[in-house]
Amino acid sequence: MNPHPVPHARTGWSVLCAALLLAGCASEPKPLAPLSPNDPEAKALEADRAQFRAKKEALIDEAMDLDAAEHDAFWNEYHQYEAELRKIQDERYQIIHDFATYYDNMTNAIADNLAERMLKMKQRRNELAAKYYRRIKAATSATTAARFLQVENEITLLSDLKVSSEAPLFPKGANPADMK
Repeated sequence: MNPHPVPHARTGWSVLCAALLLAGCASEPKPLAPLSPNDPEAKALEADRAQFRAKKEALIDEAMDLDAAEHDAFWNEYHQYEAELRKIQDERYQIIHDFATYYDNMTNAIADNLAERMLKMKQRRNELAAKYYRRIKAATSATTAARFLQVENEITLLSDLKVSSEAPLFPKGANPADMK
């Protein structure tokens, strides 16, 4: 007998989450090719993000399975978390956009800019998760906050996997004279 039984809903949650994310639904280094909010690519991205957020919120609601006493406190913190996360996801998208823009003309300086920005973005994302773990724990309970962290981590991992699986590796053979 399994000493750590997994609730039946957990299996459904994982399948649903994977299906959602894999169906297609972001002195410091600066962006290289800023994207205008009026750009058709930016408008399409915003529409996709709105649809993704709605599906994500429904999945989180199902996975959290909150009782009435914790419901409002959790969602108040969660919506603040999402607002802050959106800024980090904007950075992530800008990095991906810059990678695609400069892929055919990659230099060591551009590669360094992209890598440094990605490392800082991931660090901010982890710091944000830690911040909201503590806030949700204070507003609800440690168990609810840990569950939030687990669910959010699964969604993040699936999203990162999707992006990584679709992106080519950095091109090989940048000019050594460009190294700084």
